[in-house]
Amino acid sequence: MGKKLKNNYFLIMVCMLSFSIILSTTCVSAQEAFKPITLKFATFVPAASFFGKQNQWWIEQLEKQTGGKLKIEPYWMGSLVKVEDMLHGVQSGIVDFSAPAYSYYPSDFPLAMLLDMPFNHGEDYYPAIRAALDTLRDEPNVKAEMEKAGVINVVPYSSGAMLVGTKKCFDSIKSLKGATIRSSGGGRIKFWENLGLNPVFMGYPSIYEAIDRGTINAAEITWMLSDSFKHYDIIKCVTRPRSGSLIANGVCMNLKVYNGLPKDIQRIIQKLNEDYAVRYAKELTDVESTIASKWAKEYGVTIRYFSPEDYKMMTEAAEKARESFFQKQEANGHPARKVWDYYRKALKKYEDQAAKKK
Repeated sequence: MGKKLKNNYFLIMVCMLSFSIILSTTCVSAQEAFKPITLKFATFVPAASFFGKQNQWWIEQLEKQTGGKLKIEPYWMGSLVKVEDMLHGVQSGIVDFSAPAYSYYPSDFPLAMLLDMPFNHGEDYYPAIRAALDTLRDEPNVKAEMEKAGVINVVPYSSGAMLVGTKKCFDSIKSLKGATIRSSGGGRIKFWENLGLNPVFMGYPSIYEAIDRGTINAAEITWMLSDSFKHYDIIKCVTRPRSGSLIANGVCMNLKVYNGLPKDIQRIIQKLNEDYAVRYAKELTDVESTIASKWAKEYGVTIRYFSPEDYKMMTEAAEKARESFFQKQEANGHPARKVWDYYRKALKKYEDQAAKKK
């Protein structure tokens, strides 16, 4: 009897030890299975800026909607990758996400940059943001261009209204003839040339010093970025051309990293794009109004529109710039008109949808 009890005791101990090993192994496996994928995100804007806050919302939603499977490490104000190197940073794998302006890289994105043509959309941002998202993601030629560059656009964007900032107000666009103006590049270079100005490409962080020192006489700016860079210190007149915004931008992701993600996470990223576009467009409109009011009241900045005569001259200059740019791109084998027509068709679709809701 004593021997039987001893055998039973031994059997129980073996079972308990086996169960303990199995439980321990299961816990370790579970921990490994739910270990988050950590990805790096780089941008040149401050975390507290409008764009920084929008990026933070996107990061939080992405982490939340993936159930913690993704963990995003943000690096603000060019702390990891400088603004000029945003594309190369994500292509090389230094970061997984970055926020380049595609018009900054004309050799890499001769088609995507077409979306930044002057007078590319009306006053409502949402249709333009959605149309740009569709074009960058689905238009066959642009999609192939993005794949060749090794990236995929994962967050839509609009710079907000393109403005002209100067130290002093000017009488008309004609009075700026010969003046040097900072341009965001692409088709806007030819646009300003058609108006008799001398456009120069310049990254946003360089504008403050260039205006302050008189290296340039005027600058294409936006409310949000210029507010973040405190341009109200040196820009005392803002004129609104009503010429659309920069939409060939946003957050792109290393394509290999994206393709390596589970399909459910890829679907979450794509769906979040659309949700982000709705939120972004509304908040962009609201914050522009707030910033304009602040600049006028707190910093004594004069805010005005171009005259009808100036506006007519500018629309004509924009049409000529587009045609010139199309011819140049097509001469190099890029189907520019196809991409532009795709974007314009998508824009009209979303504009019509927005009109029905009003």
